[in-house]
Amino acid sequence: MALARVAGTGFEDRALKIKNWCKEGQKVFLKREPNNKFDKNAIKVLIETKPLFGIFGIKIKHIGYIKAERASKLAPKMDNGLEFSATISKIYAPKWMDFPTVTIEFYPNN
Repeated sequence: MALARVAGTGFEDRALKIKNWCKEGQKVFLKREPNNKFDKNAIKVLIETKPLFGIFGIKIKHIGYIKAERASKLAPKMDNGLEFSATISKIYAPKWMDFPTVTIEFYPNN
């Protein structure tokens, strides 16, 4: 098991998504984004939401990225087929905060 802070939480309305949808213990998904123009090792952090109790199905929301230093070590492993499970271990997102702090806990599935 390892911990990682989520980067980029204040961009593209991610802070609002975090404040509205995230909670400690919630499962998150890590998805490689090899064509990211800023970082070839980019790993997106995603959550599933169920608007109106699932009446409108499940929606996937992007809440940030694994920080670049950690992503540079994880991306090659993911590219070679290693999958990770992850959950939100800590969240600090008061209404006034533009860049909420989200920490995830993750571990390899294999």
